[in-house]
Amino acid sequence: MASCKKALDFNPITEYSNANFWKEPSQATSALNGAYSLLQAAMGPQGVFYGEARADNVALNLTSLNTESLNLLTNNVNSSLRITNWSSLYAVVNQSNLIIQNVRQMNALGIYHNKVNEYNQVLGQAYAMRALCYFTMVRIWGDLPLVTVPLKDATDNYYVERSDTALVYQQISADLDSASVYLPASYSPMPNTKALLTRGAVNAIFTDLHMWRHDYDRALESSQLVLANTGNYTLTSLTDAPVLENTSYAKMFTNGFASESIFEIDYNFTERGKRSLYIQVYGDLGFQPAFQVSESLMTKFAPNDLRARISYNDNRAITKFFEKTGFDRSQMDDKNIILYRLSDILLLRAEALNKKGRVPEAIAIVNQMRTRAGLPILQSADYQQLNEGQIEDLILEERAKELCFEGKRWFDLIRTGKAIAVMQPINGLDNTDNYVWPIFLNELRLNPLLKQNSYYQ
Repeated sequence: MASCKKALDFNPITEYSNANFWKEPSQATSALNGAYSLLQAAMGPQGVFYGEARADNVALNLTSLNTESLNLLTNNVNSSLRITNWSSLYAVVNQSNLIIQNVRQMNALGIYHNKVNEYNQVLGQAYAMRALCYFTMVRIWGDLPLVTVPLKDATDNYYVERSDTALVYQQISADLDSASVYLPASYSPMPNTKALLTRGAVNAIFTDLHMWRHDYDRALESSQLVLANTGNYTLTSLTDAPVLENTSYAKMFTNGFASESIFEIDYNFTERGKRSLYIQVYGDLGFQPAFQVSESLMTKFAPNDLRARISYNDNRAITKFFEKTGFDRSQMDDKNIILYRLSDILLLRAEALNKKGRVPEAIAIVNQMRTRAGLPILQSADYQQLNEGQIEDLILEERAKELCFEGKRWFDLIRTGKAIAVMQPINGLDNTDNYVWPIFLNELRLNPLLKQNSYYQ
């Protein structure tokens, strides 16, 4: 699976017309590559819209021709918007279901004899990918059709009602448990450890899941497993090069596969023609991307915060994911989408520590972020008079700065119950039923058992 520029050398298979398929381990690996290819399509650039377009870190680029960004930012979310279509994520689920069912059957037939590691890795990644997709969807749409058996293809008519979120969470947890049994901590060469699902990625998803469900004890357990894996995950630096854009922190977003990365979706235009389409969302305002940095986020950054200079420029263009010099938008728009990195897990851990009354430990994590950014650390006098909610606000502000434009902010506001307080003055959000997105109109037409989310009926 290695290549010279990026991690994955794809031979993706998503069609199975050949009756002799699922007869060799290499075919299952090709099917797994197909799942990653489908994940690329599902998340580029929708993954950014899911987590940023309804929140306060971004503002509308007034030169943009993207009408969906206007609808989302103004909270005019409706079932005719293409972004509300979950079919691309369900295509990944279906591919995962195919792999899980058929690889297990292949193993029962002895096809994986003396290839235990290969069997474990393929099966584990399929479980983890299914869990990741369901976790993404349940946070966006709420109740979901829970499908764990493969369809003939992703467009089959499969009439199934939506399951309560509790059942979806149970399935996600079960899949992550299975994945953690099968998956290794790392792959060789190193970039594969970042571009493929590993045990560390599973623990990162678990941490996110536990925080979403307010299970702080388990979030502390799973986050500690990530932190303990210092061989694979260490923080990058903002001072390890004389030019800021050449630091390992800056290159984390432009080059990918940094020491801090836990799991990122790998794109490669040169070798595979794969593009994350970040350029449609962020970048030079003259090229009409959907968003620019919001004024509210800019006010959060101290003047000497090094992250601000990485994240946006004086024109309010979001530059975090693009080389400051020499960027060729025609061939270099293949920036990886980082779904999880160490700073994300550290700051989630800080939230959990605060909820458990372990405030000095929580602030110590915030100070790690501040020190790297070139800011003075918080002293005990700065926070000892603050209550739990105020400490949480402090941590969330640090997440807003550290993880800006990475698809985290909307979920942070929903998870902590602060979405209405933050967004009502901006776009009038005033109803918790409005947190979930509508189901795409065409999905309702295809499946008569589906019912629209109540806010949009």
